[in-house]
Amino acid sequence: MKKIAYGIVIFLSSLGYSCKNGHGNLSLNTIDTETGFKFIADYDEDKTGKIEKYLDSALNNELPLDQNIDLLVNLNSTEKFNLKAQKGRLEINFDKRNSSLAGYKKVKQLTKGIQKRLLEQ
Repeated sequence: MKKIAYGIVIFLSSLGYSCKNGHGNLSLNTIDTETGFKFIADYDEDKTGKIEKYLDSALNNELPLDQNIDLLVNLNSTEKFNLKAQKGRLEINFDKRNSSLAGYKKVKQLTKGIQKRLLEQ
């Protein structure tokens, strides 16, 4: 029963983040399971620069989000997440099985910051 309730919460959360803003389409999806965390954002290409600046600042790393990239990003010396990006699309995959709770919280905080910037007008 817990798994069904958990699945419903994840599904409703994903639906809740999907929306349409005045400038175009915006889709934000978060999938949080026992073994992993996945964040997918599809957004107007003109917001790519804003997201790039935020990630560069938050991660102390320059990431060219306007190019097609697929790379591992270091959170700290032991934990990493996979980042795939191109103009108008960003995907973050975090494996909870090989990571700490602190790393998981940092990735969640990072994705909340991305969501905030994408929802700004």
